Amino acid sequence: MLNNFHSARFEISAAKLSQCPGASVPEVAFVGRSNAGKSTAINTLCNHRQLAYASRTPGRTQLLNFFTVQHDGQTIARLVDLPGYGFAQVSRDEKGAWDSELGSYLTERPSLVGCVIIADARRGLLPLDWGMINWLAPRRTPVHVVLSKVDKLTNQEKAIVLRDTRKALEPVNAQGQRATVQLWSALKKSGLTELEDLLRGWVMPPESGIGTDMPADPANPAGATGPISQSASASRSGADEPSSTAQTKPSNKPELPSEPA
Repeated sequence: MLNNFHSARFEISAAKLSQCPGASVPEVAFVGRSNAGKSTAINTLCNHRQLAYASRTPGRTQLLNFFTVQHDGQTIARLVDLPGYGFAQVSRDEKGAWDSELGSYLTERPSLVGCVIIADARRGLLPLDWGMINWLAPRRTPVHVVLSKVDKLTNQEKAIVLRDTRKALEPVNAQGQRATVQLWSALKKSGLTELEDLLRGWVMPPESGIGTDMPADPANPAGATGPISQSASASRSGADEPSSTAQTKPSNKPELPSEPA
């Protein structure tokens, strides 16, 4: 039985869906704003400081990075570090191509079993995070919100943001898309066991053998070309506002901005 993800190793980086490895084992995607601590969360989960590259320049990483998880010498799962959104330092044309490839992965990848959304606990779920949740809704991909950097909050603030995020996710669950949330601190490694247990359940469901049963190929929503499509100005309007009160879901189609928020 897999006790942790310390066996994770870098496999390949892909700029296009056609460059991704074969969809042979369950995959868990990690997404989030470029400054939310996504790569650091992967490194902490895998007990490896430099497994996932944490750039000092938000938005620099524009590739899908695949990491294999091993068990008894076999690859049983993959963790996929997706490009951060919100601070993309790319041209409009590059952004369009990037958005299309990322959207294709999220809607067409048959091995995708769940998506971990890293969100700064001091801000809560922002419009771009909700856009990702809404984009995954048609294929009912489970999402797990990891509220990061909680070491910067008081105990009361932690309780408030956890309660409010749970409440905000209730409509998502009511519509048949499983959405869960937890507190997380990479610095103090709090929430590590909870995250490990959840991911273990995703990649090794009790009814399936390790790395053998793959989910059915989901239908690609009509007209889907990318995961995000809200205007940059709309995303900037609330991007820097702390959010520890009840959060309201924005429109279904937020957009990856092409300049810093």
